[in-house]
Amino acid sequence: MKTRKISAVLLSAVMLASAFGLSSCGGEESNTLQILAESSYVDTEQLDAYAETFSAGSDALAAAEKTVEFTGLSVGTEDGDPTVYAASTMKADAMIAANEVDMMLCSLDEAARNARGEYYYSLEELFTPEELAQIPEEDLLSFDLVDEEGNPTGEKTPVCGVKISGNEALDSAIPGEEYGLFIVGNTDDLDLAKEVFWEIVNG
Repeated sequence: MKTRKISAVLLSAVMLASAFGLSSCGGEESNTLQILAESSYVDTEQLDAYAETFSAGSDALAAAEKTVEFTGLSVGTEDGDPTVYAASTMKADAMIAANEVDMMLCSLDEAARNARGEYYYSLEELFTPEELAQIPEEDLLSFDLVDEEGNPTGEKTPVCGVKISGNEALDSAIPGEEYGLFIVGNTDDLDLAKEVFWEIVNG
C-alpha cells in the first residue's frame, strides 16, 4: 500500500533519475542499506566518520550480514540560490524514486517537504505504541500540511520521524540544523531499516 502511494507521488521523479544518471540499484545492492543525509549543508567527511563508527558497532547489520552506506547531499537554500536548491532537491527525489534510499537523516525544513510528498513511513504503521513511548513526545515529528500557495491547511502529516539533533557525531555532519531520522516508504529492506532506526535513535 505504502509503496503504491510512494510510486504515485514520485512518478515524475522517476523520469528525473535518468537525467541525473541514476538507476534503481535495489537488486544490485541488496546487501547495502542506503541512508541519505539531506540538509542545506552536509559535511561529508564528518558523515563518513560517523558511518564508520556506526557500522563497526551495529549488531543489526552484523546479524543481517549487510553493510550500510551513508550519502551526504547538500541542497543549499531556496533563498540563497533557487536554481541550485531546485536541482538538488530534485536529485533527492530522483534517488528516492529509483529505490536508492532506505532511510534519511534530514534537516527539518527538507523533512517537511518530503513528508508532505508522502515519502516517509508513518511510525505508527511500523512500531507499537509501547515502542514509540520510548521516545519523548516532543521529539516525534509531524509537519503542517500546506495548500498550493504554501499556506497551512490546519492538518498535519502522520508522525513520520524522530528528531535526533544533539547527537554529537551527527551534529558535526549536519551543522547548524535541527534534523530527524526517517524511514523511506519504498525501502527494500524494511525489517533492517527498523532495527537500524532504533540503533541510531538510541546511539
